[in-house]
Amino acid sequence: MDRRVLTLGCALALFGLWLLVSAGDNWLDRSHSSPERRAFEHRWWNAFRRMSYAHNSTFTLLPDNVQQSAAALLKPGSEFHDSIAGLYHGQWNAVHFTPHHNDTIGQWNTTLPEGYERPANASTGDLEMTLDAEPSIDDSVSLISGDVHLRSGGFNTRLILQGLHWHTNGTAVLHAVPELSAQTTVDVVRAMSTSRAFDQARGIYDETLGGRLLSYTRPEEALDGCSYHIYMHFGSAPSGVQAQALTVSSNCNVLLATPSGQHVSGVSHARYRQKTTRYFRTGLALMLAQAALLFLQMRATTTHAAMSMVSHHTLAMLAVLYTYIFIMHSIACLAFGGIYLIFGFATIAAYLLSMSLYLKYLICVWKVQSPDAFDALNAAGRRGLLT
Repeated sequence: MDRRVLTLGCALALFGLWLLVSAGDNWLDRSHSSPERRAFEHRWWNAFRRMSYAHNSTFTLLPDNVQQSAAALLKPGSEFHDSIAGLYHGQWNAVHFTPHHNDTIGQWNTTLPEGYERPANASTGDLEMTLDAEPSIDDSVSLISGDVHLRSGGFNTRLILQGLHWHTNGTAVLHAVPELSAQTTVDVVRAMSTSRAFDQARGIYDETLGGRLLSYTRPEEALDGCSYHIYMHFGSAPSGVQAQALTVSSNCNVLLATPSGQHVSGVSHARYRQKTTRYFRTGLALMLAQAALLFLQMRATTTHAAMSMVSHHTLAMLAVLYTYIFIMHSIACLAFGGIYLIFGFATIAAYLLSMSLYLKYLICVWKVQSPDAFDALNAAGRRGLLT
């Protein structure tokens, strides 16, 4: 009886698992292809394709001087066909402004709603930006994604961004929102500074996304916050890549501009990987040299007096230091993605090699300096005296 019940239970469990696997994807597809869902997608897509620069641009809400500063970054005739994927850093000065139009999202001149944060007027700070690039349907335009970290004395925020880079003039237009906010392609298109760029961006995203609206649905847990348009013009620099940058928030009325005569400078992913490769090779050579010296020292220090010259406390502190270095590199590797992986591999290799040698040497020291070793040494001395 028990065996039949067990067999029946297993059969029902397998049947339920089969239903779950075979019908799960179809159920998800049906849930996303319901009449209500299809109607929503149809309305949304029609609205997206009917967007126009005159009626939907947030760039036109900016003050005239801000628009002129952003437009000055568009330099016809200049080209920058290299990928802008890389790591960048720079300085900025914050200026609060009054919006061009009295729109409903631009009324907070003194007090921002809860969850909104902007730097203080006339404050200074720095930025760190990580950009990735991938090709679009237009060979002259790349799709950009990444993040930017803005910080000053009383302001610290990390934003996720996406946008477009035009190789024909070296210009990039990006839209950035806080990490817990909902990033949509509509906002990227609305950030474009000209009617031509607006239409081109809408066409690129229209063809690239191909009607996939899942990325446009707003998560229920998404939070609102200050969003930023970032206008950049890239050019080559002796040590890497540099850019003129203008960061502006149309819903929090703040402008972040690089100081006069300065640029946002950075290094491309390819050049960064070259540097990390050199770092890895140099670090590995140093670790091997250190390992050889420790090995020779272990062979030479066979007596108690020689062992006592190197304190096991010092070696323990060095081991802890290497542990901290390993943890910091690993955190950076996990937080910033694949470009830091080579740092992670180099650190893991150095950590394992160094720790194994240090631990082996600690064992040697302990065997000589432990109470048992002293007792054995004293016993050997007494035997020598007796004989």
